[in-house]
Amino acid sequence: MSLSVLLNTNKKILLSAVFVYISVCSALAQNPVKIDSLLQLLTTKITDKEKVDIYNNIALQYSSTDSTKTIDYANRAIHLSKQLNYIEGISNAHNSISQATVKLAHSDKASDLFQKIKYAKGKAIASNDLALTYKKKGEYAMALKHFTKVLKIRDSLGNKKDVAFCYSNIGQVHVRLGNYTQALDYNSKALELFKELNNKNGIFSGYNNIGMINVYQSNYSSALEYFIKASKINDEIGSKKKAIVSLSNIGFIYETLGDYDLALEYYFKCLTISKSTRNQASISEDYLNIGNIYFEQEDDTKALTYSFKSLKIAKELNIKGIMISNYCLIGEIYLNEKNYKEALKYLKNGLALSREIGELSSSTTVMNTLGEIEFELKNYLQAKEYLIKSITIGQEIGFPSAVKSASYGLVKIEKALGNHKAALESYERYHAIYDSILGEEKSKQLSQLQVQYETEKKEQEIKSLAQQASIQSLELKQANFNKTIFGIASVVLLLLGLVLYLVNRQKRLALQQRAQDIEQNLLRVQMNPHFIFNAMTSIQDYMNQGDAKQASMYLVKFSKLIRQVLDNSRSEFISLDQEINMLDNYLSIQNLKRDHPFTFKIEVEDGLITDEIAIPPMFAQPFVENAIEHGVTTIKEGATISIHFSIEGNHLVLKILDNGSGIEETMKVKRKDHVSHAIKITEERIDLYRKMRKKKIAFDIQNLSQGTQVTFNLPFQYL
Repeated sequence: MSLSVLLNTNKKILLSAVFVYISVCSALAQNPVKIDSLLQLLTTKITDKEKVDIYNNIALQYSSTDSTKTIDYANRAIHLSKQLNYIEGISNAHNSISQATVKLAHSDKASDLFQKIKYAKGKAIASNDLALTYKKKGEYAMALKHFTKVLKIRDSLGNKKDVAFCYSNIGQVHVRLGNYTQALDYNSKALELFKELNNKNGIFSGYNNIGMINVYQSNYSSALEYFIKASKINDEIGSKKKAIVSLSNIGFIYETLGDYDLALEYYFKCLTISKSTRNQASISEDYLNIGNIYFEQEDDTKALTYSFKSLKIAKELNIKGIMISNYCLIGEIYLNEKNYKEALKYLKNGLALSREIGELSSSTTVMNTLGEIEFELKNYLQAKEYLIKSITIGQEIGFPSAVKSASYGLVKIEKALGNHKAALESYERYHAIYDSILGEEKSKQLSQLQVQYETEKKEQEIKSLAQQASIQSLELKQANFNKTIFGIASVVLLLLGLVLYLVNRQKRLALQQRAQDIEQNLLRVQMNPHFIFNAMTSIQDYMNQGDAKQASMYLVKFSKLIRQVLDNSRSEFISLDQEINMLDNYLSIQNLKRDHPFTFKIEVEDGLITDEIAIPPMFAQPFVENAIEHGVTTIKEGATISIHFSIEGNHLVLKILDNGSGIEETMKVKRKDHVSHAIKITEERIDLYRKMRKKKIAFDIQNLSQGTQVTFNLPFQYL
């Protein structure tokens, strides 16, 4: 195993570990609206017991983001509960403190109190929190033990929903232990119960969990199938948060398969939805995913840009899981650039934070990478220290993959130090773990298959010797026949391929020629001589009047507009920012020296980033010109033109609205034989675009009670 392969292996393990952590953080993130409403309730007339319950509810809301506030409100609940002898209130408070601080003592205390009052449901809650605490600490065997207790209690209470969630939790622990068969079994049981209860949120989670298990088993087609099922369930639920999860998971599949362009497309879709919901935690996670893709594409500059954006938000929100991921990603980027000083700085930050929150599996992975960097710097003793710590923790929490990687790294370090005996011991440990990961059952199956293969091979050799003489003659005849058929088929396929190639080539050339013709027509219509003459005359008037400043300003605008039109007309896609800039320039020039100037505005939907989206150019300009020349030209006061851009689904929606006389009234005063050049050329562009790009594009013109509205559905792509 090479150094680069080892580093990539470590990275993948780390990303998987952090993925699970981030999912938990997202699920438990505080709800500011709910906290505000609970605080409002405290100001009303309520009983002391109700106050305790509200204190505990607020403490639980803060448990994943602000341990100080959790402890504060939980202690208020404990103090008041002791006065009331309200043991359930004390237990719930200790549960919240346990979740916020990852301290087992509080979970144990809560469990003992519930046991004292023989409250089975409360004991199940306390045991569940205890199991979650062990899971956060990376002690998966203990987590499994307590989740099993929870399952027994909840099963006896007969609450199928609670049982289903317990199955799901046990399944997730088995995932962390690498027991994918058991993980799949428990998650499948959970999914069946959720289906029976018609609990769509549970079904959504079940599909996603099973999808992730298939990812870990490298069954990517099955994983994608389950993620798509989850997405369809969310179509019924209508949750933007779940839409983000589905798109992110599908993007993760394409990332794993190495289709980074498609993965990037899905992650940018996530970012658009996250920004529309103003969910800063989700935005931070999207930036992290995008940064990781750019790192895979070896674009370190963009990777760092997006990772630092993600890290900034994660720090503001104190989302430690995402902070760890960014520290590690930034460290990997600097490591890739051989900037070991910066790499060590950020990876050590990630390690410190992993230790702080008790995420031991992440700690071992980061220590393995730090060991490799120190090895590259020839700091062998420091490297050895990191890897030995990784092995110790990995053995304690049952994380064989990390132990295996660290053991392999120790082989090279011990060799470099001249400790050949220790190097051999590390190599033997590496192979022992490799065999254990393979599993005794799989080893037995391989041995049985090997024996079976050898037996069948000998029997087949005996049969082959007996039949060889008769088979040879048949093979000769068959070979000659096959050659003849193959020759004929090859000639036919070659001719067919040549014909298809020539036909497609001819069609492509014809489409290209037509595109060029339409583009030339569009240029002539869009920048007609009449408009150019009027604009230049107006500029000349300013000069004759001695207003050189105004003349200079508009001359600059006019020359810029000419350049924009020429440049944009020759590009298949331009940024939305460029299109808006050109329209603003065009409208300003058209308003120059008009007897009755109009007002105009160009609006962009909130969350739409104009310099990250590209669209086909100059679809709007001909209709803006129509709005000016035939819509508002007769209005002496209050003439307005509005242009609005927004995103709906997979299209960018462009609306052009004027308050003129309306298209029907305009058409009455035109000659009967007049055909709108703008509409005709736009229709030709749309028809050509559909054939060349295989993408949907359409426009609609509506006559309003006052004015006309043109609506475009344009395809777009991310830059």
